Amino acid sequence: MPQRSTVLRGIRRALTTFAAVVLVAPMSIGCATIDPDPGWRAPAWSDAPGVRSVVQVEPGEGADPAPDPEPDQAEPGFIEGRIRNDAVQLQARYVELPGVHVFNTRVSELLREAIGATGKSFEPEVFPVDAGLGDRGCVPGSLSWPAERVLASPETGPTGGSGTAVTCEIVAMFASVVAVSMRTVTGTEEAITRDARVTLYADLASGGLHEGSAQWNGDASPGLWLRAVEQLRRASGGLSAAPLAAPPEDQLALATRALETVRHLDGGGATLTIPPGLASPELAGLGIDATAGATVVEVDAETLSSWESELAAELRGRAAEPFVGLPAWNGNQGVDCGLVACVAVTYDDGPSAFTTSLLDTLLAERAPATLFMLGGAARGMPEVVRRAVAEGHELGSHTMTHPDLTRVKPEEARREVLEAGSVLSELTGLPITTFRPPYGALNDKALDAIGLPAVLWSVDTLDWKTPGTEALVQRSVGEAAVGDIILFHDTHAETVEAASAVFGGLRNRGFTPVTVTQLFGGDVPNGRVSER
Repeated sequence: MPQRSTVLRGIRRALTTFAAVVLVAPMSIGCATIDPDPGWRAPAWSDAPGVRSVVQVEPGEGADPAPDPEPDQAEPGFIEGRIRNDAVQLQARYVELPGVHVFNTRVSELLREAIGATGKSFEPEVFPVDAGLGDRGCVPGSLSWPAERVLASPETGPTGGSGTAVTCEIVAMFASVVAVSMRTVTGTEEAITRDARVTLYADLASGGLHEGSAQWNGDASPGLWLRAVEQLRRASGGLSAAPLAAPPEDQLALATRALETVRHLDGGGATLTIPPGLASPELAGLGIDATAGATVVEVDAETLSSWESELAAELRGRAAEPFVGLPAWNGNQGVDCGLVACVAVTYDDGPSAFTTSLLDTLLAERAPATLFMLGGAARGMPEVVRRAVAEGHELGSHTMTHPDLTRVKPEEARREVLEAGSVLSELTGLPITTFRPPYGALNDKALDAIGLPAVLWSVDTLDWKTPGTEALVQRSVGEAAVGDIILFHDTHAETVEAASAVFGGLRNRGFTPVTVTQLFGGDVPNGRVSER
């Protein structure tokens, strides 16, 4: 992992005297955007107040814009996600923030909006073991790619290059603020039907969230439109000084979309790009039809400042403050298993001499797990138990002494399970709400007496037979389906050694590891459960 100081240097390069916030991150309200032509140069004649240059870019012109310096996309603390779904022709790359519920909820909403727009029924999908979906999170530079590239690239686009792609970039980190821009592209090889961006500003200190559109006042859209039309009029040789008519709603919408595309210029100011369709009666009178390509407008810093909202000014004032850092990863994170392909990996019989190593791997993999612990073992290793909970893993009772619950009286079965739960609660301060019967042995009398959900499994790796790492990976990664519960034991060195390969393999297939309770949306059903 790169050091945070390296990331912050990248951020500082992107911040500027005018708009460390407003100009680094593309402003957005979820409408179409088109990137500027990097080869364009301002014409010498431009002298209109507040606008230094404008040019119309014909469709298909120009190479990919060189991306501005960006923060490293794998900054420690981000929860990186990826969804591929061939049934609805969609692929999505995104990030979440540990513990920042309002941000994560908005990300889920944007993903669900993209899925809903397909008009197709959605169920999470997984793929073969070599699918390579373990590479997750934002894709550097993807905000600047042509929309056709976003759709066509296997890194970001749906299978076949037609459908919907969602990608993102981390565009700013300063003070306690993190800004992430999400882009949604829909279309085919022949035509792009949607290209939308939303920039989310999360304040880690307050838990607040703002979107990029909130950073502009009511003068921004009409002001930009009027300046763009005036420059096109001058470019065509029209010398009239008559005021331009106010833009109708459809034209104002084009300028509003352009506010999403702010790009900083080293000398101050920025470029904004208006999508095709810019038109006015004054231009029509000069024989200029609605533009067929994007129109790039270069606006000076003073004008941009006059368009910014109080929120933007506040954020700009904080932009020089050092970034406070991201929260540490924690497995106790809300997960929408109707959106991502969830699988629960569980470990029995611990804690043991190998559990600390397992926790190290889970932390490195950023993978939550459920550990069904023996009460007696937990008493002997209290720090390991507390660490597991502190890092967001789930604990369940595996009884005190590992008896076959079908061979003891119901009241003894209840005592075994609940006493172990009490030990774990005393060590962690948390209630224990599930149990796993040793050997999976359970009858109705014991279940009724215990009164807690009994978590069994749908995938048994038979790791107690020590079959080797390759077999353990095949029996878990190769066999798992969406909603499965996988059984391991953290009392075997071989099992713990295989953990990294197991979680990496699951992610490559498109799975998101979760705890048992996360698998069931926070409420494990009563009775016996073995899968979602």
